[in-house]
Amino acid sequence: MLAALLGFTPAAILRAAPSAAAPPAVHDPFLRPILQDTQGRKMRLADFKGKVRVFDIWASWCGPCRMGIPELNDLYARYRNRNVVVVGISVDDDPADVVRFTQSVPIRYPNALMNPEAERLFGLDGGGAIPITLVVDRNGKVRRKFVGLVGADAIAREIERLL
Repeated sequence: MLAALLGFTPAAILRAAPSAAAPPAVHDPFLRPILQDTQGRKMRLADFKGKVRVFDIWASWCGPCRMGIPELNDLYARYRNRNVVVVGISVDDDPADVVRFTQSVPIRYPNALMNPEAERLFGLDGGGAIPITLVVDRNGKVRRKFVGLVGADAIAREIERLL
């Protein structure tokens, strides 16, 4: 009644009432790239939106990279049902090299080939040491970067902090 006397209508009161704050818009740069697997099929990193992502930048000719893949397979199996994904991105020039390699060392998580857009995103457009493992939170913020071979326990600790 007082509101009506003061010239406020119910609609005006509702418009002026603070609404539940929408979550802030998050810019996740790791959703943009579209990569290709060794068969030429597209892999959209946007398909992993909202997940904790472990990106492994590797090559078939890289000894430390080769040694880390079985542990990444185990991490993927352990966390895949907990909204975590491991994504391998090979810097090999020839997809056939990756295919030959995976015949002897299977990769059980999504794996694709590096492209120029992803090179820029991962900071490799000027080259660099591999393997590189990035742990990225659900909003696209890099929470940890490992350069060189890293044990599964160290990656798992970072994942657990984000779950």
